[in-house]
Order: sequence, then structure tokens, then C-alpha cells
Amino acid sequence: MLKTVVRKEHKNKWEKRTALIPADAAELVNKGYPLKVESSDIRVWSDDDYRKLSVETDGCPQQGEFVIGIKEPPVDSIQPGQVHLAFSHTIKGQDYNMPLLQKFIDNQSTLIDYEPIADKSGKRTIAFGRFAGIAGAIDSFYVAGKKYAAREEKSALTQIKQTWQYGSIEQVKGHFSAIDLEQGLPTRVLIVGSGNVGRGCEEVCHWLGLNKVDAKQLLAGQLPQGNWYAMVSSSHINRRKDGQHFDMQDFIDKGAQAYESTFDSLLGSFDILLQTPYWTEKYPRHLDRKRMLANKDKLPFVVGDISCDINGSLACTTKASDIDIPAFTYDVDSGKSRDGVFANGISVMSIDNLPCELSLDASEHFSNILKGYMENLMSMDLKKSFSECGLIPELARAVIVYNGQLCPDYQYLQPFLDEYNRSLG
Repeated sequence: MLKTVVRKEHKNKWEKRTALIPADAAELVNKGYPLKVESSDIRVWSDDDYRKLSVETDGCPQQGEFVIGIKEPPVDSIQPGQVHLAFSHTIKGQDYNMPLLQKFIDNQSTLIDYEPIADKSGKRTIAFGRFAGIAGAIDSFYVAGKKYAAREEKSALTQIKQTWQYGSIEQVKGHFSAIDLEQGLPTRVLIVGSGNVGRGCEEVCHWLGLNKVDAKQLLAGQLPQGNWYAMVSSSHINRRKDGQHFDMQDFIDKGAQAYESTFDSLLGSFDILLQTPYWTEKYPRHLDRKRMLANKDKLPFVVGDISCDINGSLACTTKASDIDIPAFTYDVDSGKSRDGVFANGISVMSIDNLPCELSLDASEHFSNILKGYMENLMSMDLKKSFSECGLIPELARAVIVYNGQLCPDYQYLQPFLDEYNRSLG
């Protein structure tokens, strides 16, 4: 069995999550699995919480055979032959993490990523999507409240706090149930995307008491007075260029080559946009700069870009915001943005580590799923070939690098590595 260390998160002061909560770590230890936790003074569970359950907190990532965390590990922390499990942010060929990927190859180490862990149907089994959606929606409504205040307009959304100030989902629900949206201007929300993140946003809309408008009603312009939200997916806001029927698999395969966005047809009907879907250059942009200029008077005044695709589907997302300064305001005419919420322009919430604001709830959910994989992970045999190492298919599909070699499913990353290495001269 691999000697395992649950490392502390190092990204920033807000990263208080843990991959394994004390009870789940203790369950493995009690079964005889060699697991320790690295000491942390900011983790949502204290060292004492682990020690009370006989989980040692003197774990050293440099000495572990298997190191698990949440965000990507520091490049210089990767030891020869080690196995790391994390959200590595490498599978799109992200240039900022090519040094990390190259380090795994150079050190003949193994990298397993949470993101590709999925069942036979391709559905992800372990993720923070719901919590990103919940925190993203709450923070977007918080920003909207600030926006109304800056515009000197009355809205019940001014009562909403930022997610981290609540502490837990139950506290959010309790506060939201006391908010009367009838006091002030109506709240009109569009959620793009119906996956885990989008459904997390929808939960928040329910807690606020917003009425749901069916996508067909929205597309037909049959909108009620008062407070509402609607949810649309790719089939509602994209069409085939040749006029043929929309087909989801065809859209996934061909993207912008065969499809174009019809998102502008919805502009003017909503004030707050919650953007949640996965996006790459392959797919149509919904609000590029040209479209924003052409529809300047119809644009939402608050955008929650929960997917945080910088310079992606939405031209107004020029950068990631952070929990300390949750929003910036984008000027459509100049294409420039400045930190903070102001009366004019589009105020954008694009925090890229939203689940941190719900560290307790998010960690409990994540750990409860991860513990089911841990025994198989800790029992993998690195002395054998990748195909014979013992990982179940769900986990094997998530191995990006095995003993210093890109796995077959991830050979497409080699050109990105080549480009990075060329840049070094």
C-alpha cells in the first residue's frame, strides 16, 4: 500500500478545503491504510479534529508515496516516483501549468486528475460543481445588490451577503427565506447551463423564492411580471448555420464550425446572467465585443461568469476576480475594466475558487465520494505497467502521466509540452 499524505492547500488564505475530512481519513486509518495529514492552520478542520480520531498530522508531502490535495501541487514539491491526485488544470493544455506537467514527466512521477474521473456514461463522479454554482449565484446576487445601491435603486438583493460570510448552506437558506423580493425592483435571472453548476445556481434561485420561467416561454418572449429565473442550455442558444435541426452530439463534435450563437435574441429580457458551461475556443461565443456593442442597451448589468473563461464566451470577462474583491466593472465602449462595482457598465463576478467559500459543506461532499476510491488508489502497483497497475477503469481514465509517460488518452498534450519547452530556448 502506498504511504499517503493529505497535503495542505497553498493557493491562498481562502483555500480551507480538504480532500479528506477527519472521519473519512480515520476510517481508512482504522482499516490499516498508511495515511497521514499535513498540518495546516487554515484548513476548515483543525489538526486537533484529525488527532482526536487517531489520524496523525505530521504528514510530509515530500516523503509521501501518494499525495492527495485539491488544487494543483507546487511544481517544486513533486518528488521522483511520487503519485499526486489533484485538479491539475492541465487537460486543456493550459500554458501556465505546462511546467507542472513537464515536472511529472521529468521525475518519472504519476499524475491523476479528478476532472476526468467519470462513470461509463461519461458523467463526472467527484467534483465541486454544485458548490461552485451555489457560491457563484450567491456572490452574483451580492454584486447585484451592490449594483442597485450604486445606481440608487431599491432592491431586496442589497440584503445579501457574500457567501463566505454565511459559513454554511443552512445559514444561507435561513437568511434567504427572510428576504422579501417584492420590496424593490424585480429580480430577473438567466442561468446558462443545466449541469451540476447550473443546478447549484437554480437551488439558490429557489431559496430566494424566484419563480421559474420555462425556456420555451423565455424564447417566445412570454415573460411574467415580477421576480423570475429561467434556465437555458446549448440547444436554446445555438443554431446550425445551415438551418438543420440542432443535435447535441453534433454540436459537441463540430462546435463553431457548424453552429452559431443566437444568444443576442434573449438580451433585454433579464438583468442578471449566471454563466456556467464548460467552454473552449471550439464553440461559439455568446457575447463577443461586436455583439455587446450592437446590443449595448440590452445587456445585463451583472454577469456571474462562474465558469470563469477569461476572454472566452463573454467578452466582459477580462480576468478572474477574487474573494477579497469579488467583482470588476466592464465598460462596453472602451473594453476596459476596473475593480469594484459601479453604476455604469457591466459588473462581473468571475471568482475562480468559489467552493472555498463553502469549505465545510464542499469538503464533506467531496470527501464522502473520494473515500470510496481511496483503497483502490492506495493499492495501485507502480512497479507494473499502466494497464496492469490495478486501478479500476474510472480511475485509470483519469491518469494523465504514469511513471513519467503521458498515458494514451492524453498524448494530445505533447504539442503543448513541446511549445512550452521551445519557449525555454
